[in-house]
Amino acid sequence: MGSYRNLGPLGLIVLGFGLVAGLVSGDWASLYVLLHVILGAMMLALFLFTQIDTLREALGGRRGKYGTNAVVYTVLTIAVIVIVNYLAVQHPVRWDLTEQGIFSLAPQSRQILDNLEEPAIARAFYREGEEGPVRDLLESFAAASDQFTYEFLDPDKHPELAQQYEISQFSTVHLSVGTESTKLTEVSEESITNTLIRMTSAGRKVVYFATGHGEPDLEDSAGDLGYGQAKAALDNEGYDLVSLVLGSVPDVPADADMLIIAGPQRPILEREIEVLDRYLLRGGKALLMIDPQQGDRLLPLLKQRGIALTNDVVIEQFVQLFAGATLGLEPIVGNYGTHPITAGFAQRTIYRMARSVRAEEDLPDGITVDELVLTSSSSWAESDLERLFDSGEVQLDDVDTPGPVPLAVAATIEDSALTWTQPLIETVRDEQEDDDTADDTADDTADDTADDTEDQPEVADDAQDEDSAADSPPADLQGRLVVFGDSVWLSNRYINNYYNRDLFLNTVGWLVGEEELISIRPRGTRASQVMLTAGESRAVFYVTVLLLPELILFSGMLIWLRRRNR
Repeated sequence: MGSYRNLGPLGLIVLGFGLVAGLVSGDWASLYVLLHVILGAMMLALFLFTQIDTLREALGGRRGKYGTNAVVYTVLTIAVIVIVNYLAVQHPVRWDLTEQGIFSLAPQSRQILDNLEEPAIARAFYREGEEGPVRDLLESFAAASDQFTYEFLDPDKHPELAQQYEISQFSTVHLSVGTESTKLTEVSEESITNTLIRMTSAGRKVVYFATGHGEPDLEDSAGDLGYGQAKAALDNEGYDLVSLVLGSVPDVPADADMLIIAGPQRPILEREIEVLDRYLLRGGKALLMIDPQQGDRLLPLLKQRGIALTNDVVIEQFVQLFAGATLGLEPIVGNYGTHPITAGFAQRTIYRMARSVRAEEDLPDGITVDELVLTSSSSWAESDLERLFDSGEVQLDDVDTPGPVPLAVAATIEDSALTWTQPLIETVRDEQEDDDTADDTADDTADDTADDTEDQPEVADDAQDEDSAADSPPADLQGRLVVFGDSVWLSNRYINNYYNRDLFLNTVGWLVGEEELISIRPRGTRASQVMLTAGESRAVFYVTVLLLPELILFSGMLIWLRRRNR
């Protein structure tokens, strides 16, 4: 009978693992659960039947008291663990301990969720067991805002709902905000956040992009110097980017929320300068990116607004391991001025052969100029460009400007420094033009496109009527102007390096008055993840959580029994 006394602890182990497997998996009919529960119960029953007299004597003695205390402490410990886990489930708290915060929503995502005025509902149509990381992503959105809720629906079990929401394929999320709704087949934090921006915005902002002087191609998304990815970034944020030939219009259109002039390679005409000046005088918003040795005709216009565009190139000194100090023309910047565009912005951005941009010493009345991007103290602005481009040699001289060197500035122009006039044209966009037709005619000559709407802008009624009411400027009239000393930092080659895209979109957000969008956007790359099927997940659970600990306990128990019986 003494050989049965070891069945008690062994039976408890077997029964305990069976109960844990059943509670966690919910599959009480699985072979693992049934075998462990039945075998464990039989072992405990046999132990109690054969050792009842020994147990009665043990419970009445000194050892019984110690054993009772141990049982009570064990029960109390288990009770505390259960209570703590219950409270954790009822009041969940999430911590992301990764260095890059890869399991946390980006600041912009949280900001958009905080500004939701109507409930956002995500209905995910996934087959059972195929939710993958989408469930965790939607849970992150729901945890960040009470206005965001989600549910998973199996199209096989709810075909009527799939038909109601016009779901034509699996792994689709139907997202609705108020009366607006859309479907997402590529689900990521970036796609959900951009969709929420578009659905909650009052309307798409119009951004005009000046062309005709060798500027980067907005339709080129593959070439190093194209601006196709910048255009896509603006589209994701709810902006319409429209090409504009300044020389073909008498004025920047009235529907322009802002104007971009980026990297002109040929001189800008005087009449184009007048169009830009007129636009800025009436409180227009503009982003200018002028490369070294370019855009000289813009210097007087910028000087009138307190901005000095210097004829130099910024040299940055880098320290490399085993190589010492080296000089480069691609400054990597992590120092920013105090401004809404860079508020809370501590990430790095990279530029290619930039010139310095600074505020004039004597600013005109009603104009403030703030430095945005500043290089390190080991850099300088090289003024001897002839030596730099002819021989590639540079040297910090007395005439050079030591770092930190500003690469970008932002000017705010109050109404006292403005002269508001009614825009002469309403728009140059032809919303009726088919996209395919536009692509087919993109390579036509200027003579062939002379009849296009872009060359014949619609004249505003207010401008045609000379007897119209006097000019009536907006109540919150204010001009805004941002100037960068480099345009390549926004090209396809650079825009996704470091945080160039975020700084660009923050700049656009401030210029058009959408400060609520100024933040760090979701990153396109996330942590590496392994997709497991339901069967694979169950197998991993049984092996790692049940079998391995069980084998370890059995091994320890057998070793202990063997030593005890020696």
